[in-house]
Order: sequence, then structure tokens, then C-alpha cells
Amino acid sequence: MTRAAAASARLAVAAALALGCLTISAAPALAAGSRTAARVGTGALAADRVAANLPAEGRIAFTDFTTNQLYTVNPDGTGLVQLTHEPAGIAARWPSWSRDGSRILFVRWKPSNGAGRIWIMNANGTGQQQLTPDAAGFRDYQPSYTPDGKRIVFTRCAPNDGLCAIWIMRADGTHRRLLVPSSTTPTETNNFDAAASPDGHHISFTRFGFHGITSQVWVADINGKHAHPVTAARLEAFGASWSPDASHIAFASNSNRAQSSIYVMRANGTGVRLLAASPWPHNNLFAAYAPSGDQIAFSSDRRHRDLRGLNLFAMRADGTRQHPIATGPKGVIDVSWGPAPSGTPRTRG
Repeated sequence: MTRAAAASARLAVAAALALGCLTISAAPALAAGSRTAARVGTGALAADRVAANLPAEGRIAFTDFTTNQLYTVNPDGTGLVQLTHEPAGIAARWPSWSRDGSRILFVRWKPSNGAGRIWIMNANGTGQQQLTPDAAGFRDYQPSYTPDGKRIVFTRCAPNDGLCAIWIMRADGTHRRLLVPSSTTPTETNNFDAAASPDGHHISFTRFGFHGITSQVWVADINGKHAHPVTAARLEAFGASWSPDASHIAFASNSNRAQSSIYVMRANGTGVRLLAASPWPHNNLFAAYAPSGDQIAFSSDRRHRDLRGLNLFAMRADGTRQHPIATGPKGVIDVSWGPAPSGTPRTRG
């Protein structure tokens, strides 16, 4: 690979791994910054939730980049649980729920060299086991179940800072095969953020660098064929999340720049609407539909004047009643909203 090619690949990988996180710095720096960031008391947060008056069902999983651990929480901010206890130098990233809410896929990622392997655990953090083997040089990220639970789509990047493509495998980690390839002509193209539509007919993914376009959300058939962009190049879109009925896709803009906003569109790319925006240079990103489809969780730095923190928020699917969800972590990324595991009590906002 040429030096230019390697640099391009590193840029795309960094963008997709951080997912537009110009607000995300190293954990020690953020920890220091968060002490000076604007704080909101628990009373105000509770008042926000009451004002929102929204039903809140299921569980929300996320990574906290200040600790590099995975957590789950009820949508009303109660029941926060730390699921992973990774050692220094390892981050737990990209949680993804099984359809019944009993299992969570995630990645153990080594920031120093980008090495990533897909793991699975029970919804309470127990029973952690590796799904993808240690294929020399390859890096695996961002796993997501197909709706029947029988397969997993994920990102796999080639060795030596190579390009990244969308792969698929059985739910037990076997029979891995290429689904949507990267490309080198006419421009270097990397693919990330794979997610199967809830009806099982399509996959969405983020494509970086195609014809010089920073990033776009693309959709393909579930077999990887007929891939095509569904967002305008100017939006620099990334991080698609399907509505439960597969009719709409939420996504974030400005993948490599500040002031990311959350939009929604029909699954065919029409009817684009702005849902969540904040004044420059604040960001809203990591959109995730609730299982009911009537709400969207997301991450925002709007409460941090120094941009050194990200809090968990939720809103109606039409963008109204945006409100924070009270959690301890202040570095919320990789948001995933799943059904509550069997026996978990229902809550209300």
C-alpha cells in the first residue's frame, strides 16, 4: 500500500472508530475537563424527565469513553450497570442487542494499534466469550445482528492499515464472508457501520471516500447487491439507525467536523428532516431508535461548554421533547437501545 493510501485508510478508520468525535479526547484530558464543564443537578434532570412525560421501555447500552467500559441503563436514567471491566489499554466498544434483549455483542478494541475482536455476553455482563478468532492483522468492529438473530454483519479491516469492508457471519462466529467490499478505484473507499434493516431485506452502512465524498449513508440488499447512497454528499452522513418498522433511517451529519446534527429520512433517502441540532460547535450524534419506534436516544455535548463531555439524551421520534437521561458517565458514545431482558420491570420517563 502506498503512503497516501495508508494515510487515507487511517483517516477513514479514525473517523469511523470515533464516529465524528471531534468532541472526544483522551480519557485523562476529558476527566480533567469534565470537572470544569457545566453541571446540572439531579433535580433539574428529574424535572426534565417529568416534563418530557414519555414512556420509557427497554434498556440502553453505551460505551463511556472516560472509562472505556460498557454500561446499560433504563431510559429514565435508573438502573445503571457497568457490564465490562477492561484493563488499561483496552476499550469495550459498539454494543449491539440481540432481538430478545438477552445478549449483547461488543468489541474489545486496543486503541494503540486498532486491533478489534467481536465478543458476546449476557445482558447483565456475564458469560463473556469471543466470537471472532485472532486472524493475524485483521481488525473487526461494529457487529450487529440480523433480525432473525442467525447472522451478524460487521466491519472487517485488512492488515497493515488496510481498507475496511462489510462482512457477514453466522451468529456463532463461523462462516465469515465478504458482503460489501472496499475499493481502490476510482478513489479509496472504506465501509463501516453495518446494520440490517428490521425487515431483513437490506443493510445500511457508512461509506467513506467514494468519489472523494467524505461520507454517506448507503443501503444495499441483504446479500450486499445493489448498493447505493441515500444521503446527499453535503451532509457527510454516518451512523445510520433503522426505525423498527424499517420505514425510516436516523443518522448524524458532519462525520469529520464539529456541529454534528441528527436527521431522519425515509429508507429510500427522501423526506430528510432535521431532528436535533445545537449551536456551533456543539454536537448531537449516535442516534438509536427505541424498540417501540416512538423515541430516539442519542449523545450530545450541549451541556459541556468546553466540549469535553457527552451525555445521554432521548427525544420523540419527531425530534420534540429532547431531554437528558441522568447517568454517571460523561463520555457517552456507541448508543444502542434494545428490548429489556425478560423479567426487567418497565419504567416510565
